[in-house]
Amino acid sequence: MKKILIYSIILSILLILIKYGFSNYTITYKLDNYNIKTIYKNNRFYYEIKDGNTIYNFDIYSKRSFLKTKISKIKEIKDDNFNCIYPTIKNQNTYPLCYSNNEFIDYNLIDSPLLLEYKKETINVDKANKDFVYYNNLSKNEFVAVWNYKGYIVMNGKSYQNVELFKKDKYDNSLAYLLNDTIYMANNDEEHEFTSLITLNLTNLSKDKIDLGYTLDFDSYIVGNIKNNLYIFDNKYAVLYEINTKNKKVKIIANNEKGYVKYDNGKFISCSKNEYKVNKIKYNNETSKYNYTINNGTYKTINENKSLLQKINNNDIKIIKENDNKLYYNFEDNFYTYDPYNGNNLIFYNYELTFNSDNTMFVYIN
Repeated sequence: MKKILIYSIILSILLILIKYGFSNYTITYKLDNYNIKTIYKNNRFYYEIKDGNTIYNFDIYSKRSFLKTKISKIKEIKDDNFNCIYPTIKNQNTYPLCYSNNEFIDYNLIDSPLLLEYKKETINVDKANKDFVYYNNLSKNEFVAVWNYKGYIVMNGKSYQNVELFKKDKYDNSLAYLLNDTIYMANNDEEHEFTSLITLNLTNLSKDKIDLGYTLDFDSYIVGNIKNNLYIFDNKYAVLYEINTKNKKVKIIANNEKGYVKYDNGKFISCSKNEYKVNKIKYNNETSKYNYTINNGTYKTINENKSLLQKINNNDIKIIKENDNKLYYNFEDNFYTYDPYNGNNLIFYNYELTFNSDNTMFVYIN
């Protein structure tokens, strides 16, 4: 009986710890004149702050503490042209939330001395007459690769390296795909058709080769990936290939004889050949907690409240990758990162980026 009692106490303590120390939660509370809602789920905090008829929202990626996290203070920052609030949360970095000219707007876009203390200093270096300039604004766990016709310039931390993969220049890099930390691309040294894939690992710059055992036309496209399997559809011969990137085994999973399939909701289902040839099916397993709208500037909504549209950039940008609430994007010949803490940071300049950005840039976060 004594052992049973001890086990019961231990189990009860574990259940309490799981419920109050690790589980997801939603809380609502009042602070001064503000009504606040906090939703915690899977290492992400979502906040809504209601001030009369105005609702501000933001999110933070962080592990929860044993106690439920609350905003402890809200500071108002305002002048005739804008109204901002600055929430304070213990052990969390936050930033001002602003409303100006009838729209929510990132505080980094507002030119006011009242907001200077919250902004990070940005690097602005003269490009001179160089074709490529790296500005040393990546962290050690961020890797960015840009196509340079024979291989890639790979940037990481405070340095970059040129990695040559092919003998001849090739402008088109559409048959390239990033899976985990490795770029997979058709062997550009072959003519008209290719029989192998060349790989480049961005973390250690190691190169490898996958012999396909089949001949594919360069009029093919990469459908996407499911876990470690990469899929390529050959438009000329109407064949769908599956490449296991771990064991390098290749097989045909769809053609005229077998019939055609596409991956949908966790399984392969029958489809027409035209869906591949005309619609160009893509497998995209990435999900986002945000939506972005490009319309005389770039706007962002958070899925928990899609009615709250916030302007995050004055330009129409091209988003390359999203990682939590950080963006990697290019505008004209420059490549940037953006997050609400640091605003827009210039990563590199490339003189041809405006005209050659499709499948030329890849971002991996270690």
